[in-house]
Amino acid sequence: MLQHEILPDSSCSVERSFEILGGAWTFLVLREAVFENVVQFDNFQSNLGIARESLKRVLNRLVRNGVMDHRPLAPGGLRKGYFLTEQGRDLLPALVAALNWGEVWANEGPAPERLTHKQCGHALEQAVVCSHCHVPVDPRDVSFTSKIRNRSKGREKFAKMRYVEQTLLERQRPSSIARTMATIGDPWSFLIIRECFYGIRRFDAFQQRLSIASNILTARLKRLLAAGVLRTQPVADQPHLSEYRLTEKGMALYAVPLTIIAWGDKWLAGTNGPPLILTHKRCGHVFSAELRCRSCDVGITLDDVEYQALA
Repeated sequence: MLQHEILPDSSCSVERSFEILGGAWTFLVLREAVFENVVQFDNFQSNLGIARESLKRVLNRLVRNGVMDHRPLAPGGLRKGYFLTEQGRDLLPALVAALNWGEVWANEGPAPERLTHKQCGHALEQAVVCSHCHVPVDPRDVSFTSKIRNRSKGREKFAKMRYVEQTLLERQRPSSIARTMATIGDPWSFLIIRECFYGIRRFDAFQQRLSIASNILTARLKRLLAAGVLRTQPVADQPHLSEYRLTEKGMALYAVPLTIIAWGDKWLAGTNGPPLILTHKRCGHVFSAELRCRSCDVGITLDDVEYQALA
Protein backbone atom coordinates (compact mmCIF):
# COMPACT_ATOMS: atom_id res chain seq x y z
CA MET A 1 0.00 0.00 0.00
CA LEU A 2 1.00 3.62 -0.22
CA GLN A 3 3.89 4.81 1.90
CA HIS A 4 4.12 8.38 3.09
CA GLU A 5 5.92 10.95 5.18
CA ILE A 6 4.09 13.88 6.79
CA LEU A 7 5.75 17.25 6.17
CA PRO A 8 4.91 20.71 7.58
CA ASP A 9 1.36 21.99 7.29
CA SER A 10 0.18 23.53 4.01
CA SER A 11 -2.94 24.84 2.34
CA CYS A 12 -4.47 21.73 0.87
CA SER A 13 -5.70 21.71 -2.71
CA VAL A 14 -6.72 18.08 -2.20
CA GLU A 15 -9.29 19.09 0.40
CA ARG A 16 -10.56 21.98 -1.72
CA SER A 17 -10.91 19.72 -4.77
CA PHE A 18 -13.11 17.29 -2.87
CA GLU A 19 -15.19 20.15 -1.47
CA ILE A 20 -15.86 21.41 -5.00
CA LEU A 21 -16.43 18.04 -6.67
CA GLY A 22 -17.54 15.79 -3.83
CA GLY A 23 -21.08 15.00 -4.86
CA ALA A 24 -22.80 12.58 -7.24
CA TRP A 25 -24.95 15.27 -8.84
CA THR A 26 -21.85 17.37 -9.47
CA PHE A 27 -20.35 14.67 -11.65
CA LEU A 28 -23.58 14.22 -13.59
CA VAL A 29 -23.94 17.98 -14.16
CA LEU A 30 -20.35 17.95 -15.43
CA ARG A 31 -21.14 14.95 -17.64
CA GLU A 32 -23.91 16.96 -19.29
CA ALA A 33 -21.70 20.03 -19.71
CA VAL A 34 -18.52 18.25 -20.82
CA PHE A 35 -19.95 15.57 -23.10
CA GLU A 36 -23.33 16.95 -24.19
CA ASN A 37 -22.52 20.69 -24.28
CA VAL A 38 -25.53 21.53 -22.09
CA VAL A 39 -25.52 25.14 -20.86
CA GLN A 40 -29.12 26.00 -19.89
CA PHE A 41 -30.53 25.39 -16.43
CA ASP A 42 -33.77 23.83 -17.69
CA ASN A 43 -31.87 21.41 -19.91
CA PHE A 44 -29.67 20.27 -17.04
CA GLN A 45 -32.78 19.78 -14.94
CA SER A 46 -34.77 17.85 -17.56
CA ASN A 47 -31.83 15.71 -18.66
CA LEU A 48 -30.99 14.64 -15.10
CA GLY A 49 -34.34 14.73 -13.31
CA ILE A 50 -32.61 16.55 -10.44
CA ALA A 51 -34.55 18.75 -8.02
CA ARG A 52 -34.22 22.40 -8.99
CA GLU A 53 -32.87 23.51 -5.61
CA SER A 54 -30.21 20.78 -5.71
CA LEU A 55 -29.24 21.83 -9.23
CA LYS A 56 -28.96 25.46 -8.15
CA ARG A 57 -26.59 24.50 -5.33
CA VAL A 58 -24.38 22.46 -7.67
CA LEU A 59 -24.23 25.11 -10.39
CA ASN A 60 -23.64 27.95 -7.94
CA ARG A 61 -20.77 26.01 -6.34
CA LEU A 62 -19.19 25.32 -9.74
CA VAL A 63 -19.50 28.99 -10.73
CA ARG A 64 -18.19 30.20 -7.39
CA ASN A 65 -15.12 27.99 -7.76
CA GLY A 66 -14.30 28.87 -11.35
CA VAL A 67 -15.41 25.60 -12.98
CA MET A 68 -18.25 27.32 -14.84
CA ASP A 69 -19.02 30.83 -15.97
CA HIS A 70 -22.59 32.14 -15.69
CA ARG A 71 -22.99 34.54 -18.60
CA PRO A 72 -25.45 35.56 -21.33
CA LEU A 73 -26.29 32.92 -23.93
CA ALA A 74 -25.79 35.54 -26.65
CA PRO A 75 -23.97 38.90 -26.61
CA GLY A 76 -26.22 41.52 -25.03
CA GLY A 77 -28.89 38.94 -24.19
CA LEU A 78 -30.74 38.68 -20.91
CA ARG A 79 -30.92 34.89 -20.65
CA LYS A 80 -27.84 33.32 -19.12
CA GLY A 81 -26.26 29.91 -19.38
CA TYR A 82 -23.60 27.92 -17.55
CA PHE A 83 -20.45 27.57 -19.64
CA LEU A 84 -17.39 25.48 -18.82
CA THR A 85 -14.20 27.41 -18.17
CA GLU A 86 -10.80 25.95 -19.04
CA GLN A 87 -10.68 24.79 -15.44
CA GLY A 88 -13.97 22.97 -15.99
CA ARG A 89 -12.91 21.42 -19.31
CA ASP A 90 -9.84 20.09 -17.53
CA LEU A 91 -12.06 17.81 -15.42
CA LEU A 92 -12.33 15.43 -18.38
CA PRO A 93 -9.87 12.89 -16.84
CA ALA A 94 -11.98 12.62 -13.66
CA LEU A 95 -15.11 11.92 -15.72
CA VAL A 96 -13.27 9.36 -17.84
CA ALA A 97 -11.95 7.64 -14.70
CA ALA A 98 -15.48 7.45 -13.26
CA LEU A 99 -16.87 6.13 -16.55
CA ASN A 100 -14.12 3.52 -16.93
CA TRP A 101 -14.65 2.16 -13.42
CA GLY A 102 -18.42 2.05 -13.83
CA GLU A 103 -18.11 0.15 -17.13
CA VAL A 104 -15.91 -2.55 -15.61
CA TRP A 105 -17.22 -2.87 -12.05
CA ALA A 106 -20.77 -1.56 -11.88
CA ASN A 107 -22.50 -2.37 -15.16
CA GLU A 108 -24.63 -5.40 -15.89
CA GLY A 109 -24.81 -6.15 -19.58
CA PRO A 110 -23.70 -3.77 -22.33
CA ALA A 111 -22.19 -0.43 -21.31
CA PRO A 112 -24.76 2.40 -21.48
CA GLU A 113 -22.31 4.99 -22.82
CA ARG A 114 -19.10 5.04 -24.82
CA LEU A 115 -16.06 7.28 -25.14
CA THR A 116 -13.86 6.99 -28.21
CA HIS A 117 -10.71 8.72 -29.40
CA LYS A 118 -11.63 10.50 -32.64
CA GLN A 119 -8.14 10.15 -34.09
CA CYS A 120 -7.92 6.35 -33.97
CA GLY A 121 -11.52 5.33 -33.27
CA HIS A 122 -10.65 3.17 -30.26
CA ALA A 123 -12.49 3.20 -26.95
CA LEU A 124 -10.84 5.13 -24.12
CA GLU A 125 -10.35 2.23 -21.74
CA GLN A 126 -7.94 2.43 -18.77
CA ALA A 127 -7.09 5.85 -20.15
CA VAL A 128 -5.78 7.40 -16.90
CA VAL A 129 -2.05 6.64 -16.77
CA CYS A 130 1.26 7.67 -15.19
CA SER A 131 2.43 10.90 -16.80
CA HIS A 132 5.96 9.49 -17.16
CA CYS A 133 5.68 5.85 -18.32
CA HIS A 134 2.09 5.97 -19.65
CA VAL A 135 1.03 2.83 -17.77
CA PRO A 136 -2.19 2.59 -15.68
CA VAL A 137 -1.24 3.12 -12.06
CA ASP A 138 -1.81 0.46 -9.42
CA PRO A 139 -2.01 2.09 -5.96
CA ARG A 140 0.29 -0.62 -4.60
CA ASP A 141 3.00 0.78 -6.88
CA VAL A 142 2.79 4.33 -5.51
CA SER A 143 4.59 6.04 -2.65
CA PHE A 144 3.96 9.63 -1.65
CA THR A 145 5.28 12.47 0.40
CA SER A 146 2.59 14.62 1.99
CA LYS A 147 2.63 18.22 3.19
CA ILE A 148 -0.78 17.74 4.78
CA ARG A 149 -0.80 17.77 8.55
CA ASN A 150 -4.39 18.69 9.34
CA ARG A 151 -7.24 16.61 7.94
CA SER A 152 -10.83 17.47 7.09
CA LYS A 153 -12.72 19.63 9.55
CA GLY A 154 -15.79 19.51 7.41
CA ARG A 155 -19.03 18.25 8.97
CA GLU A 156 -20.65 21.59 8.11
CA LYS A 157 -19.27 22.00 4.59
CA PHE A 158 -20.52 18.55 3.57
CA ALA A 159 -23.92 18.88 5.24
CA LYS A 160 -25.85 19.57 2.01
CA MET A 161 -24.05 16.94 -0.08
CA ARG A 162 -25.86 13.75 0.76
CA TYR A 163 -25.78 10.24 -0.63
CA VAL A 164 -28.01 9.83 -3.70
CA GLU A 165 -29.47 6.45 -4.66
CA GLN A 166 -28.55 4.97 -8.04
CA THR A 167 -32.21 4.88 -9.07
CA LEU A 168 -32.37 8.68 -8.76
CA LEU A 169 -29.07 9.24 -10.55
CA GLU A 170 -30.28 7.05 -13.43
CA ARG A 171 -33.84 8.37 -13.43
CA GLN A 172 -33.53 9.70 -16.97
CA ARG A 173 -31.08 7.19 -18.46
CA PRO A 174 -28.51 4.58 -17.38
CA SER A 175 -24.94 5.77 -16.98
CA SER A 176 -21.62 4.22 -15.99
CA ILE A 177 -20.66 7.52 -14.35
CA ALA A 178 -23.88 7.50 -12.33
CA ARG A 179 -23.16 3.95 -11.12
CA THR A 180 -19.69 4.93 -9.99
CA MET A 181 -21.12 7.93 -8.16
CA ALA A 182 -23.77 5.77 -6.51
CA THR A 183 -20.88 3.83 -4.96
CA ILE A 184 -18.56 6.66 -3.89
CA GLY A 185 -20.41 9.83 -4.89
CA ASP A 186 -20.88 11.63 -1.62
CA PRO A 187 -18.08 13.66 -0.01
CA TRP A 188 -17.58 11.44 3.02
CA SER A 189 -17.33 8.30 0.88
CA PHE A 190 -14.81 10.05 -1.38
CA LEU A 191 -12.72 11.01 1.63
CA ILE A 192 -12.93 7.56 3.24
CA ILE A 193 -11.73 5.98 -0.01
CA ARG A 194 -8.95 8.55 -0.21
CA GLU A 195 -7.82 7.70 3.33
CA CYS A 196 -7.85 4.00 2.42
CA PHE A 197 -5.35 4.78 -0.33
CA TYR A 198 -3.26 6.59 2.28
CA GLY A 199 -3.16 3.31 4.24
CA ILE A 200 -5.78 4.08 6.92
CA ARG A 201 -7.59 0.93 8.07
CA ARG A 202 -9.05 1.44 11.56
CA PHE A 203 -12.38 3.02 12.48
CA ASP A 204 -10.84 5.33 15.07
CA ALA A 205 -8.16 6.46 12.60
CA PHE A 206 -10.79 7.36 9.98
CA GLN A 207 -12.72 9.26 12.62
CA GLN A 208 -9.70 11.17 13.87
CA ARG A 209 -8.34 12.11 10.43
CA LEU A 210 -11.70 13.13 8.97
CA SER A 211 -13.39 14.66 12.04
CA ILE A 212 -16.46 12.66 11.02
CA ALA A 213 -19.34 11.75 13.33
CA SER A 214 -19.31 8.06 14.28
CA ASN A 215 -22.82 7.38 12.96
CA ILE A 216 -21.97 8.89 9.55
CA LEU A 217 -18.72 6.94 9.39
CA THR A 218 -20.49 3.70 10.33
CA ALA A 219 -23.12 4.21 7.63
CA ARG A 220 -20.56 4.98 4.92
CA LEU A 221 -18.36 2.02 5.82
CA LYS A 222 -21.36 -0.32 5.75
CA ARG A 223 -22.31 0.97 2.30
CA LEU A 224 -18.78 0.54 0.96
CA LEU A 225 -18.66 -2.99 2.39
CA ALA A 226 -22.01 -3.83 0.78
CA ALA A 227 -20.74 -2.47 -2.55
CA GLY A 228 -17.71 -4.76 -2.39
CA VAL A 229 -15.27 -1.84 -2.35
CA LEU A 230 -14.05 -2.62 1.19
CA ARG A 231 -13.70 -5.82 3.19
CA THR A 232 -12.96 -6.39 6.86
CA GLN A 233 -10.36 -8.60 8.45
CA PRO A 234 -9.22 -9.11 12.03
CA VAL A 235 -6.32 -7.00 13.29
CA ALA A 236 -3.27 -9.27 13.52
CA ASP A 237 -2.40 -8.64 17.16
CA GLN A 238 -5.95 -7.82 18.31
CA PRO A 239 -8.27 -10.38 16.69
CA HIS A 240 -11.33 -8.98 18.51
CA LEU A 241 -10.93 -5.82 16.38
CA SER A 242 -11.41 -5.46 12.63
CA GLU A 243 -9.78 -3.25 10.04
CA TYR A 244 -11.00 -2.14 6.65
CA ARG A 245 -9.10 -3.12 3.51
CA LEU A 246 -9.69 -2.22 -0.13
CA THR A 247 -10.77 -5.11 -2.34
CA GLU A 248 -9.58 -5.39 -5.95
CA LYS A 249 -12.78 -3.57 -6.89
CA GLY A 250 -11.84 -0.84 -4.44
CA MET A 251 -8.25 -0.71 -5.67
CA ALA A 252 -9.58 -0.14 -9.19
CA LEU A 253 -11.16 3.13 -8.00
CA TYR A 254 -7.72 4.70 -7.63
CA ALA A 255 -7.90 6.59 -10.91
CA VAL A 256 -10.84 8.67 -9.66
CA PRO A 257 -9.12 10.37 -6.68
CA LEU A 258 -5.85 10.40 -8.65
CA THR A 259 -7.41 12.56 -11.38
CA ILE A 260 -9.05 14.84 -8.83
CA ILE A 261 -5.69 15.29 -7.07
CA ALA A 262 -4.03 16.16 -10.40
CA TRP A 263 -6.78 18.68 -11.17
CA GLY A 264 -6.44 20.30 -7.74
CA ASP A 265 -2.65 20.48 -8.08
CA LYS A 266 -3.01 22.34 -11.38
CA TRP A 267 -5.83 24.74 -10.52
CA LEU A 268 -5.93 25.15 -6.74
CA ALA A 269 -2.47 24.57 -5.25
CA GLY A 270 -1.16 28.09 -5.98
CA THR A 271 2.26 29.09 -4.70
CA ASN A 272 2.31 26.33 -2.09
CA GLY A 273 2.73 23.69 -4.77
CA PRO A 274 1.18 20.22 -4.76
CA PRO A 275 0.35 18.95 -1.25
CA LEU A 276 1.12 15.37 -2.34
CA ILE A 277 4.22 14.31 -4.25
CA LEU A 278 3.47 10.96 -5.89
CA THR A 279 6.18 8.55 -7.03
CA HIS A 280 5.43 5.65 -9.35
CA LYS A 281 7.63 2.86 -8.04
CA ARG A 282 7.30 0.94 -11.31
CA CYS A 283 9.17 3.62 -13.29
CA GLY A 284 10.78 5.46 -10.37
CA HIS A 285 9.50 8.91 -11.33
CA VAL A 286 7.35 11.56 -9.69
CA PHE A 287 4.11 11.61 -11.64
CA SER A 288 0.56 12.86 -11.92
CA ALA A 289 -2.51 11.38 -13.58
CA GLU A 290 -2.62 11.89 -17.33
CA LEU A 291 -5.30 11.04 -19.88
CA ARG A 292 -3.93 9.14 -22.89
CA CYS A 293 -5.30 6.87 -25.57
CA ARG A 294 -3.70 3.50 -24.89
CA SER A 295 -4.21 2.38 -28.48
CA CYS A 296 -2.12 5.12 -30.10
CA ASP A 297 -0.33 6.55 -27.02
CA VAL A 298 -1.50 10.12 -27.58
CA GLY A 299 -2.51 12.64 -24.91
CA ILE A 300 -6.25 13.35 -24.89
CA THR A 301 -8.11 16.64 -24.56
CA LEU A 302 -11.84 17.25 -24.66
CA ASP A 303 -11.71 18.10 -28.37
CA ASP A 304 -10.32 14.62 -29.06
CA VAL A 305 -13.21 12.75 -27.44
CA GLU A 306 -16.47 11.50 -28.92
CA TYR A 307 -19.19 10.61 -26.43
CA GLN A 308 -22.21 8.47 -27.21
CA ALA A 309 -25.09 7.55 -24.93
CA LEU A 310 -26.12 4.02 -25.93
CA ALA A 311 -29.26 3.63 -23.84
